[in-house]
Amino acid sequence: MHILVVEDEKAVGHMIALVVGGPTSKVVRAGSGWEALIKIGATLKPFDVLITDHRMPGMTGLELVRRLRAKNFLGKILVLSAYLSDEDICAYAALNVDMMMSKPFDFDELQQAMAVLDKKPSVLATA
Repeated sequence: MHILVVEDEKAVGHMIALVVGGPTSKVVRAGSGWEALIKIGATLKPFDVLITDHRMPGMTGLELVRRLRAKNFLGKILVLSAYLSDEDICAYAALNVDMMMSKPFDFDELQQAMAVLDKKPSVLATA
């Protein structure tokens, strides 16, 4: 799996990358939504999974997902957040994100989420 982790807090992004990485996974990190868009545009192999924080300076996770959906991003999307309002949840659902998880989470929860995403077909691929 080719995974992009978008997290503005370096230590959190590093921990997520360690948890989801493995012998069959390549993990790339981005510190902002803008950096994520650049990395997605520059990669030769498309990302299978995007893991993004919701609250980030400059561009929120919601804005990043909107831009990716407008460009027909086919990867699966997991949103992580300490707090999502009902409005945010509805907006992400309308954009067909594959999964939302609350922070803080434990490593087992994140690994289980990745196992589910690995087996689940992409929302856009089945549309």
